[in-house]
Amino acid sequence: MEDAKNNRDVIRKTALRLFSRLGFAQTSVITIAGEAGITKPTLYYYYGSKNALLEAIVAEYGIPLLNLTAKAAVYEHDLVMNLSALFRDLVDYAAGHPEYFRLLVSLYSSAPETPGYDAGNGIRKRLVAKIEDLFERAAADHGNMRNRQKMYAETFFGLIQTWALLIINREVSLTDENRNRLVHQYMHGIFS
Repeated sequence: MEDAKNNRDVIRKTALRLFSRLGFAQTSVITIAGEAGITKPTLYYYYGSKNALLEAIVAEYGIPLLNLTAKAAVYEHDLVMNLSALFRDLVDYAAGHPEYFRLLVSLYSSAPETPGYDAGNGIRKRLVAKIEDLFERAAADHGNMRNRQKMYAETFFGLIQTWALLIINREVSLTDENRNRLVHQYMHGIFS
């Protein structure tokens, strides 16, 4: 039983590393098996297919990310505080899981007719829906936001994604002051 858990973990971690570096479509089952030190049939035994392996990885890291987003997006009648928490928590999650975040962005940036897009876009849509719900609740306090919740959620998620990638690629670093400045600049755009 311990070997089974160990094999599953090694396969998932190896696949995540390869998918994030090479891309899902460009990573073969043979490459994953070779890097993981297992046989191809062993990979198929545990996961059934490369697509099922991808879905397991997306869920393993995506569920905690969704839970983190849901918690930070509970509207507390202080939109700046909520957006600051979302920005901080999601960027910190990306920085703590750079391979997953790169993979996720590459998946939902791929062509819509691909299996990778389906796996990544499902998580992206759920993340954006939680942010959209925050804006919808805030619209009761801020009337000028009504009917713009989807647009605000997508653009705020884009801001998070951009800065998270810059940070995990070590192009920038953020202080609390810079994070607050970014959120305030974003808020200025909403309220103007």
